[in-house]
Amino acid sequence: MRLVDYVRSVRHVFLSHRARTVLTLLGIMIGSGSIVLLAGLLRGGEEALLETSQRANEADILQIKRDEPPPNQLHRTRRELSHSDAGFLGDSALLSGVITTSEQGRDGRAQWQAQKKRVRVVATTPVMLSLSRLRVFKGRFLTDDDLARRARVCVVGHTVWSELLLEQDDIGDVHIQLLGERWTVVGVLEAKPPLGGSSSNNTWLWDNKVLVPRTTYDALYDPAHNASRLYVRLQGVGNLLEHMRAVETVVKQALLRRHLGVENFKVEGEDGVANQARLILDIIKLLLLGTGLLSLLVGGINIMNIMLVTVTERTREIGIRRAIGASPRSILLQFLIEAGVIASAGGVLGTSGGVFLCWVIARALTRVLGNWNLHIETWSIGVGLALSLVTGIVFGLLPARRASRLDPVEALRYE
Repeated sequence: MRLVDYVRSVRHVFLSHRARTVLTLLGIMIGSGSIVLLAGLLRGGEEALLETSQRANEADILQIKRDEPPPNQLHRTRRELSHSDAGFLGDSALLSGVITTSEQGRDGRAQWQAQKKRVRVVATTPVMLSLSRLRVFKGRFLTDDDLARRARVCVVGHTVWSELLLEQDDIGDVHIQLLGERWTVVGVLEAKPPLGGSSSNNTWLWDNKVLVPRTTYDALYDPAHNASRLYVRLQGVGNLLEHMRAVETVVKQALLRRHLGVENFKVEGEDGVANQARLILDIIKLLLLGTGLLSLLVGGINIMNIMLVTVTERTREIGIRRAIGASPRSILLQFLIEAGVIASAGGVLGTSGGVFLCWVIARALTRVLGNWNLHIETWSIGVGLALSLVTGIVFGLLPARRASRLDPVEALRYE
């Protein structure tokens, strides 16, 4: 039997049983389309979740902290972690596009009138506002002019403003005593509670911090210009985990050269939350894609049932073909091709529908959420088409074998 004859046979099946063919295609269309749709939506959801996670928990920040060097490096000449290290990293050509700054601080007791509160004094720069995505609630943030003048000004966290300053509406002439010095309050930060909840008295919370110009702090308390930690913030979402690892390696190698080969620092990335988010998304992805595979399974069973009915209806045709010399292999191939073409047609229609629905839903979510990007995963299209074809062949095998094993004499006598 020639290929053109197989094509005509499939065409005859499509035209003679249109309603049955559509119902047969439906299960395959739903299965293959759902794979493309879910893959695209999950990719967009992963991107949106990671972007939101970065904003909420600072998962895209590398922290470089002071640390004791290994025992074999204890007696070697070395440099301490300093503010100049942050400038060195910021100027590195290998770290283009990152935001860097340094921090030094200590705990202390702040006093305003009769009110007292334990706070964390942080010496920093204006870059910290964008690096930590802080927002000013009242007044202003630290400026380059404050650093140049070594001004004794400060920006207080929201809890410090509410508990120490008793929510003073006008902070224009508010001064606090802190670390033995008098500081002018020029701004109040918006509340920034941590994820997962935490004691409101922890001084590491932004709400319990008092930010002062780094130059003023160094002049008063730390003439060596040491830093307790450095911050490197990555830009963009992309493949966050791989990007973090690459930047972490560059930062570590750069600081080792600057610190004379002594590893008296520790580089930490807050990628644990990102990994947990990815793990949850991967589990959801497996569950939802499993739903698509179940739909394909149902479609395959539907194909098998329809093909069994078709074999029964065409028993006399099969007998005639066998009588004029058609081999069992030819009969088997004919029905397998029919099942494969039907399933492949369903796969093409399903994946096309999945792409279209991805576009429609992405447009709708963009209007609602404002940050949802359209993603069409090419691998999902390939998987949807391949699984459709495999499903048709696998579930069409039993009806095809049944047709090829019919006795020609009994088939000719079938009414």
